Amino acid sequence: MNVDLLTKNLDQLKAKKITKPATIFDHLANITWKKKPWSELTELDQKSFSPYLINRWLSMNPDLIEIVDMFQQYTIGPLNKKHVYQLYFDVLPKAKMFARYIKGKKMDKYNKELVTIIGNHYQIPKSEAEEYITIFLSNSDTIDNLVTILKLYGKTDKEIKGLLK
Repeated sequence: MNVDLLTKNLDQLKAKKITKPATIFDHLANITWKKKPWSELTELDQKSFSPYLINRWLSMNPDLIEIVDMFQQYTIGPLNKKHVYQLYFDVLPKAKMFARYIKGKKMDKYNKELVTIIGNHYQIPKSEAEEYITIFLSNSDTIDNLVTILKLYGKTDKEIKGLLK
Protein backbone atom coordinates (compact mmCIF):
# COMPACT_ATOMS: atom_id res chain seq x y z
CA MET A 1 0.00 0.00 0.00
CA ASN A 2 2.85 2.46 0.82
CA VAL A 3 4.55 1.61 -2.47
CA ASP A 4 1.37 2.49 -4.40
CA LEU A 5 1.14 5.83 -2.58
CA LEU A 6 4.80 6.66 -3.33
CA THR A 7 4.41 5.69 -6.98
CA LYS A 8 1.29 7.84 -7.28
CA ASN A 9 3.09 10.87 -5.74
CA LEU A 10 6.06 10.36 -8.05
CA ASP A 11 3.79 10.23 -11.09
CA GLN A 12 2.09 13.46 -9.97
CA LEU A 13 5.46 15.22 -9.61
CA LYS A 14 6.53 14.11 -13.08
CA ALA A 15 3.24 15.37 -14.54
CA LYS A 16 3.75 18.89 -13.10
CA LYS A 17 7.02 19.31 -15.00
CA ILE A 18 8.87 22.09 -13.24
CA THR A 19 10.09 24.78 -15.64
CA LYS A 20 13.14 26.91 -14.99
CA PRO A 21 13.88 30.28 -16.58
CA ALA A 22 16.35 30.44 -19.44
CA THR A 23 19.99 30.98 -18.49
CA ILE A 24 22.29 33.55 -20.06
CA PHE A 25 23.59 30.81 -22.35
CA ASP A 26 20.07 29.93 -23.48
CA HIS A 27 19.41 33.59 -24.30
CA LEU A 28 22.69 33.88 -26.21
CA ALA A 29 21.80 30.76 -28.21
CA ASN A 30 18.29 32.08 -28.88
CA ILE A 31 19.52 35.36 -30.36
CA THR A 32 22.39 33.86 -32.33
CA TRP A 33 22.19 30.35 -33.71
CA LYS A 34 18.71 29.18 -32.69
CA LYS A 35 17.07 32.47 -33.75
CA LYS A 36 14.07 31.96 -31.48
CA PRO A 37 11.69 34.97 -31.69
CA TRP A 38 10.73 36.87 -28.52
CA SER A 39 7.11 35.80 -28.90
CA GLU A 40 8.10 32.13 -28.56
CA LEU A 41 9.83 32.69 -25.21
CA THR A 42 7.90 31.87 -22.06
CA GLU A 43 7.01 34.68 -19.66
CA LEU A 44 9.61 33.31 -17.26
CA ASP A 45 12.27 33.39 -20.01
CA GLN A 46 11.32 36.94 -20.95
CA LYS A 47 11.71 38.07 -17.35
CA SER A 48 15.12 36.40 -17.04
CA PHE A 49 16.51 38.21 -20.12
CA SER A 50 19.14 40.73 -18.99
CA PRO A 51 20.46 43.25 -21.56
CA TYR A 52 23.44 44.00 -19.32
CA LEU A 53 24.55 40.34 -19.21
CA ILE A 54 23.92 39.88 -22.91
CA ASN A 55 26.10 42.92 -23.68
CA ARG A 56 28.77 41.66 -21.33
CA TRP A 57 28.92 38.18 -22.84
CA LEU A 58 28.67 39.33 -26.45
CA SER A 59 31.52 41.78 -25.86
CA MET A 60 33.80 38.85 -24.97
CA ASN A 61 33.74 37.93 -28.66
CA PRO A 62 36.35 40.09 -30.48
CA ASP A 63 34.24 40.00 -33.68
CA LEU A 64 31.24 41.53 -31.90
CA ILE A 65 32.84 44.01 -29.54
CA GLU A 66 32.37 47.01 -31.86
CA ILE A 67 28.71 46.17 -32.48
CA VAL A 68 28.03 45.74 -28.76
CA ASP A 69 29.86 48.98 -27.99
CA MET A 70 27.79 50.85 -30.58
CA PHE A 71 24.48 49.42 -29.31
CA GLN A 72 25.21 49.65 -25.61
CA GLN A 73 23.99 53.23 -25.30
CA TYR A 74 20.59 52.06 -26.53
CA THR A 75 20.39 48.64 -24.91
CA ILE A 76 21.01 49.88 -21.36
CA GLY A 77 18.23 52.31 -20.67
CA PRO A 78 16.10 53.59 -23.56
CA LEU A 79 15.09 50.23 -25.03
CA ASN A 80 13.05 47.67 -23.11
CA LYS A 81 14.05 43.99 -22.92
CA LYS A 82 11.88 42.99 -25.87
CA HIS A 83 13.44 45.61 -28.17
CA VAL A 84 16.99 44.77 -27.06
CA TYR A 85 16.30 41.11 -27.76
CA GLN A 86 14.83 41.98 -31.18
CA LEU A 87 17.78 44.25 -32.00
CA TYR A 88 20.37 41.56 -31.40
CA PHE A 89 18.12 38.91 -32.93
CA ASP A 90 17.98 40.92 -36.19
CA VAL A 91 21.59 42.15 -36.30
CA LEU A 92 23.62 39.13 -35.23
CA PRO A 93 24.36 36.45 -37.82
CA LYS A 94 22.84 32.99 -37.43
CA ALA A 95 25.90 31.11 -36.26
CA LYS A 96 27.19 29.36 -33.18
CA MET A 97 29.55 31.68 -31.38
CA PHE A 98 32.08 30.99 -28.72
CA ALA A 99 33.84 33.60 -26.65
CA ARG A 100 36.08 32.80 -23.74
CA TYR A 101 35.00 34.69 -20.62
CA ILE A 102 37.55 37.35 -19.78
CA LYS A 103 37.88 37.98 -16.09
CA GLY A 104 40.12 40.35 -14.23
CA LYS A 105 43.20 39.05 -12.54
CA LYS A 106 43.16 39.22 -8.79
CA MET A 107 46.33 40.91 -7.73
CA ASP A 108 47.39 40.85 -4.11
CA LYS A 109 48.34 44.34 -3.03
CA TYR A 110 50.99 43.13 -0.62
CA ASN A 111 53.08 40.02 -0.09
CA LYS A 112 50.97 37.34 1.65
CA GLU A 113 53.67 36.59 4.20
CA LEU A 114 53.94 40.29 5.10
CA VAL A 115 50.16 40.52 5.56
CA THR A 116 50.21 37.38 7.74
CA ILE A 117 53.04 38.71 9.93
CA ILE A 118 51.33 42.08 10.49
CA GLY A 119 48.00 40.35 11.09
CA ASN A 120 49.54 38.05 13.67
CA HIS A 121 51.54 40.84 15.30
CA TYR A 122 48.50 43.06 15.86
CA GLN A 123 46.02 40.15 16.08
CA ILE A 124 43.81 41.55 13.34
CA PRO A 125 42.23 40.09 10.17
CA LYS A 126 44.15 40.15 6.89
CA SER A 127 42.01 42.91 5.36
CA GLU A 128 42.83 45.18 8.29
CA ALA A 129 46.50 44.14 8.15
CA GLU A 130 46.62 45.40 4.54
CA GLU A 131 45.33 48.78 5.74
CA TYR A 132 48.02 48.86 8.42
CA ILE A 133 50.69 48.11 5.81
CA THR A 134 49.39 50.96 3.63
CA ILE A 135 49.78 53.30 6.61
CA PHE A 136 53.26 51.94 7.38
CA LEU A 137 54.40 52.51 3.81
CA SER A 138 53.02 56.06 3.68
CA ASN A 139 56.23 57.70 5.03
CA SER A 140 59.79 56.84 5.99
CA ASP A 141 59.26 57.01 9.78
CA THR A 142 56.53 54.38 9.72
CA ILE A 143 58.48 52.21 7.26
CA ASP A 144 61.20 52.00 9.93
CA ASN A 145 58.54 50.77 12.40
CA LEU A 146 57.47 48.11 9.91
CA VAL A 147 61.09 46.99 9.43
CA THR A 148 61.48 46.75 13.22
CA ILE A 149 58.40 44.51 13.47
CA LEU A 150 59.72 42.26 10.70
CA LYS A 151 63.08 41.98 12.45
CA LEU A 152 61.23 40.90 15.63
CA TYR A 153 59.98 37.95 13.60
CA GLY A 154 63.55 37.01 12.60
CA LYS A 155 63.55 38.44 9.08
CA THR A 156 66.89 39.44 7.58
CA ASP A 157 67.40 42.68 5.65
CA LYS A 158 67.34 40.74 2.39
CA GLU A 159 64.05 39.00 3.32
CA ILE A 160 62.55 42.32 4.42
CA LYS A 161 63.47 43.91 1.11
CA GLY A 162 61.73 41.01 -0.68
CA LEU A 163 58.61 41.35 1.50
CA LEU A 164 58.32 45.09 0.86
CA LYS A 165 58.55 44.85 -2.96
